[in-house]
Amino acid sequence: MRELYPFNFRRLYASYPRSAVVATSYDGEHKSALSLVWHTPLSFDPPVYSISVSPKRFSHDVILKALTFAVHFFPYERAELVERIGSVSGREVDKFSRLPLPHFMSPLKNPILEGAYLVLDCEYLDHRLVGDHTLIWGEVKRIYYDPDLVEVAEDGGTDLKVLKPTLYLGRGRYITVDVGSLKRLR
Repeated sequence: MRELYPFNFRRLYASYPRSAVVATSYDGEHKSALSLVWHTPLSFDPPVYSISVSPKRFSHDVILKALTFAVHFFPYERAELVERIGSVSGREVDKFSRLPLPHFMSPLKNPILEGAYLVLDCEYLDHRLVGDHTLIWGEVKRIYYDPDLVEVAEDGGTDLKVLKPTLYLGRGRYITVDVGSLKRLR
């Protein structure tokens, strides 16, 4: 084991791969879509999910004005779309006009994108600036899913023979899981 010196968190994507998602929101004026990999559940009861967004991003202010957001998990076959959403700024381009983003609006007024295998429709609870990113968390009010790709069972679970999640390695590189590497430890 070696120490990384001088320390620079950006030099290594050592905590990657990470699940790549798309967060959407609508503030009454702008629809936004943002690709990100810094996200995590915070609580089962109540169900709370969080995303980490740079204040430099167009979507940051849209989400904080809307006080809602939706988190979309796309299959690996849609990795190009995830990358395209993350490669242009909503300040310069209306992604919903420029990119193929068929969607419907949820009761919370979030754009729900077609093609995701799971979507968490969240109502804002709070946010905190943590270094150079804002941690935003919300209560999951609705869950949308593709029944062909996601099993809905009491204990959860995903059939990895069918679903290939989109994992991000950094620098525009994506991979997915190898079902042959699955270990059942309990």
